[in-house]
Amino acid sequence: MSAIPPEPRPGSSTRGGGDDGHAPARALTAPRTTRRPPALPADPILALLGRPTQDIASIERMLLAWAVHPDGVGFDRARLLVWIPSREQLSGRLWWEREGGVSDLVASMQRAQRLASDGPMPSRTRELRLVTLAPERLPGVAGEAWRSTGVATSAASSEDVATGAPMAQGAVTFVRGSQPIAIVVGEWDAPGDAAARTAALERLHALAAAAFDAQGVRDELARGARHAAALAELARAGTSPLNLAEILDLGTRLAVQATGARGGALWAAGASGLDLQATHGPLGTRERLGRALESLAAATIERGRPMVVDRVVDEPSLSPDVAAQLQSIAILPLLAYGRGAGAIAVYDRVTCHPSESAAFDRADLEFLATLADVLALTEDQARRCEGLRLAEQHQQSLQQQLARSERLAALGEMAARVAHEVRNPLASIGAFARRVHRELGPEDPGREYLEIVVREAERLERMVGEQLQYATLERPRLKVESLNGVVQEALQAAGERLVRRRVRLLKKLTPDLPPLLLDAERIRRVMSNILDHALESVSPGGRVRVESRRSGSFVVLEVAHDGPRDPGDLMEQLFVPFALSRQGGAGVGLAVAQQILKQHGGEMRVRSAGEWSTVFAFTLPIPDNQDRRRPGIDRRHSRADRRDRFPAG
Repeated sequence: MSAIPPEPRPGSSTRGGGDDGHAPARALTAPRTTRRPPALPADPILALLGRPTQDIASIERMLLAWAVHPDGVGFDRARLLVWIPSREQLSGRLWWEREGGVSDLVASMQRAQRLASDGPMPSRTRELRLVTLAPERLPGVAGEAWRSTGVATSAASSEDVATGAPMAQGAVTFVRGSQPIAIVVGEWDAPGDAAARTAALERLHALAAAAFDAQGVRDELARGARHAAALAELARAGTSPLNLAEILDLGTRLAVQATGARGGALWAAGASGLDLQATHGPLGTRERLGRALESLAAATIERGRPMVVDRVVDEPSLSPDVAAQLQSIAILPLLAYGRGAGAIAVYDRVTCHPSESAAFDRADLEFLATLADVLALTEDQARRCEGLRLAEQHQQSLQQQLARSERLAALGEMAARVAHEVRNPLASIGAFARRVHRELGPEDPGREYLEIVVREAERLERMVGEQLQYATLERPRLKVESLNGVVQEALQAAGERLVRRRVRLLKKLTPDLPPLLLDAERIRRVMSNILDHALESVSPGGRVRVESRRSGSFVVLEVAHDGPRDPGDLMEQLFVPFALSRQGGAGVGLAVAQQILKQHGGEMRVRSAGEWSTVFAFTLPIPDNQDRRRPGIDRRHSRADRRDRFPAG
């Protein structure tokens, strides 16, 4: 609409003197020094300025009640239009008319404050809210008052009075600071003193500026209090038993609430990029908007400084459907000791009045910067505390291992002494049992019992020998040997047992393995111990697989069997010295094998894979000088002739 038509009297018609249908302004604003306005009682001013909980909407209603009251400006009707910065237009907001019965000015203002947002005439207010126009299209006194950010009045001509048009019009601009935020346009139906009416408009102009400035100060103080309370709550949370995820969620919620934003998101920087940690806002859109803003968050962390976008539709990194849902964005990096820990963002500052900007101002950005620093320090502290906790756990584990090793060392020393003392009696028992066994005839019933005594004595001697080997393990004597040859010798030694138990051997030895530095006798013992365990575990008719291959700078040898295994057995217990074996005796063969491999710079692992219930895999390192033994490399040309360094004189 291009005009604000005055309200005609009932039964009359309106005829304008210009193209827009309005009477032209015949009298400009009277000089402000012609008459000093009389001082009003203090009660109306206190009613307007003395309530700390008032918002802009209630101040507007009270000012309009002042504008139509006889003790105020005395308009018969008034219309309020507000300035919308985002659209750079004026929009209709409230319609007000003088009350039928004359009441006290303070009572009228208090009643206006308690009214709903549509005012006393909701239907006329809804019609007025359809009006939007540019400031340059304001007609008559309205345009004059807006351009001067002050007041203006005009009187109707005799021709307009004869048609029943209002006797005079007036307009006053409301300002906050130095910026106009609204304009009130009203009419008087009866003649009056133009100077007094101008003075009343000037008084309304000054009171409105004072009221809006006071309200702005109250808002700033309240916002500062919200910011301080949010930072204090976040600081307390940093020393509370909350975990890091809860603190990050709290920080996001405080950022949104303290800035009055519609929503927000927080990302943490990880090894694979940004990870959306927390969101706050509408349930249906906050997760999607948080992921859509991830590119801006990454750019903010890379730049190391905040990013503020007041016109989201012009941001090229966002898709059009996402940009259409947002008005303004503020993203700040979380920086601690020069390390980018993540980013936090808030979007769409919620305003309580159309004249307020939806962009985040300096105070909001300073608060967000402080909150981002606190969150970054909290995240860094949590990360360090987690590292300290893991270090303490590792230290406790090492202490437990040390205590266990000390106990095992004492046990091993005692077992070695016991084994040494038991060895001679066992040898005597076995020798005498074998001698008596040879003297008995084939039909003697005691022969079978002596065979059992001999077999058990031999088993005890073997177990005692293993214990002594583990307790008195010496350093290996390394020589360049072929691992496949050592494996073949161990398989040949176990061949009789393989045949007797009808075990099928699957052998796959890589022929081009490089020679290794190893103690052949001890590696053969490792292979024999592993084969003994496999043959004890596998059922008659089962399978044993032996495979060797090269893997990088190591040679890997695997021995697997498909024997049954109790699901409750722990594989790592296989390498515990003197642990009980399946046959009920004390077994140290695998522990000895593991120790020998460690002395060779290798290691042993056990696992279960597919059809193989147990797979032993041990590795041996390839010597560093192995490349020099490869064919085709002439070492004589790798260095210069030393005789050239000292030429003959």
